[in-house]
Amino acid sequence: MSERWKGIITNCASLRNLALVCGFFFALSGTASADSCGTDATAGWDVENPPAEDRQAIQDLLSRYAWTIDERNAPAFTGLFAEPRSSYYKICSSGNSILKLTLGMGPESATDLLGQMTIILKKMETDSLQTRHLVTNTLFDVVDDKTVNTKSIVLVTLQDSHSPAPVLDYSADARASFVKGDDGRWRFRSLTVYADYVAGSIAAKKR
Repeated sequence: MSERWKGIITNCASLRNLALVCGFFFALSGTASADSCGTDATAGWDVENPPAEDRQAIQDLLSRYAWTIDERNAPAFTGLFAEPRSSYYKICSSGNSILKLTLGMGPESATDLLGQMTIILKKMETDSLQTRHLVTNTLFDVVDDKTVNTKSIVLVTLQDSHSPAPVLDYSADARASFVKGDDGRWRFRSLTVYADYVAGSIAAKKR
C-alpha cells in the first residue's frame, strides 16, 4: 500500500461515515457488511455469444461503467443499472462482501447506489485521486433473448497529485448480469467485482 493511501486511511479514520466516505466496509454493521459473496467466482465459462448488435451494446455498457467511475459521475453510473431495489453493485474479497449498493433504496439508506457512489466519488475528487478502469477479456453467456451474463478482467490504476505516474490499484474478476429493457436498452441487473486481494491486508477498494 502506498504512503499516500495510508495517509488517506489515517485521515478518514476520524470520520463518522468511515465506511461510506473511504470505502471501508469491514467494521460496518447492517446490510452492507452482513451480506456475503459466498464463494469466490466460479472458474470456467460456457461461451455463448449474443447477436452482434447486443454484444456490442453490452461491451459499450462495460466501457461506460469504467468511464462513469473514472469521470466521477455518480448519476451516470447509477443510470447503467436496471431495476430499483433489485439491481446492485457489489465488491468482494475472499468470499466476503466489502460493499453492496442497491439501486433505488432512497437518500436515507446507507446502501443506496446513487447516494453512496456520490459520496465515494466526491471523496476521490477532494483527495485529487484519478482512477482508470480497464475492462478486458470479456466472455459472454446467453441466458435468454433478454438476459446475458459476462465475466471480464478489470485492472484499475490510481494516480494522486503527488505522483509522476499511476500505479496499479487492484485487479479483479468482474461478473455481470445484463437485462434488456422494453426500450431495447441493455442495463446491469448486477455487477459483482471479485477483487484480487485478501480482506484486511489492504485498504478495501470502493470502485
